[in-house]
Amino acid sequence: MKNILVPTDFSNNAYAGLFYVSKLFAEETTRITILHSFEDELSKLTSRVDVGRSEAVIKSLFEHSDEDGNKLLKKIKHDTDNEDHTYEVISTPASLTRTINKLVSTEGMDLVVVGSKGRTAAADVLMGSNTTKIIQNLKGCPLLVVPQQVEFVIPLNIAFSTDFLEFYQLSKLKPITRLVRHFRSQIHIVHVGREEEMTVLQKQNLEHFRNDLSEYDTEFHFVPKMGNVSKTLHEFIDAKSIDLLSLVYHKHAFIKALFREPVVSNVGRHTHVPTLVIPISI
Repeated sequence: MKNILVPTDFSNNAYAGLFYVSKLFAEETTRITILHSFEDELSKLTSRVDVGRSEAVIKSLFEHSDEDGNKLLKKIKHDTDNEDHTYEVISTPASLTRTINKLVSTEGMDLVVVGSKGRTAAADVLMGSNTTKIIQNLKGCPLLVVPQQVEFVIPLNIAFSTDFLEFYQLSKLKPITRLVRHFRSQIHIVHVGREEEMTVLQKQNLEHFRNDLSEYDTEFHFVPKMGNVSKTLHEFIDAKSIDLLSLVYHKHAFIKALFREPVVSNVGRHTHVPTLVIPISI
């Protein structure tokens, strides 16, 4: 059985992620845990000095969360109508990122799914502060970022973006290969830059990728940079009809550096293609 964690603030953005992942694993027995943290609301409404009032506010927030959670369960069950899926809503006054990592560790979560705000969000909001914090702090579990405007389609074309400065054994990255095998998808390895301008190290890693993926339906793409990396990836996604973009994240590599652009936030704002972020400890 697949275990999936979906943080929610009960917004349409969050529901987009819940709906998408329910459709993505429609043919699998899946347990979906919906997590709501009201830590921010609590901090705004309470004072550490007034303990009694704090307890009353916490009780009220739990009640409101339970009410919203029941409405959400009715909606998702009505919209998906899948007897192989079980849903549970958990509410907590604790930190969202800490609770996510705790549940990933104790409950063996296979995937965390969040909604992004899409292109219509304010420029300074990007993917949302919570989503960015989750990406930067998530341990041992992939994260799927789903735009609100997304329409579910079977991911027949899955892109993996890399600068070839490091090699990742994609054949061992189950979050990608399980989807590829299940849907018989084609893998598109995309590098923003020209092949002829690659260094010796990059060319060596390119060969490693080719050998590693020899048993998969794979295409390699070298795309000249147009403006910035995020814009280039967006153009590639549209031109090649990519259904899902995947990225590896760790603190000393490609995505970390590109956060200064920031590429993860900008890619996450793409209005119709989800982004799968895989954390790797190196």
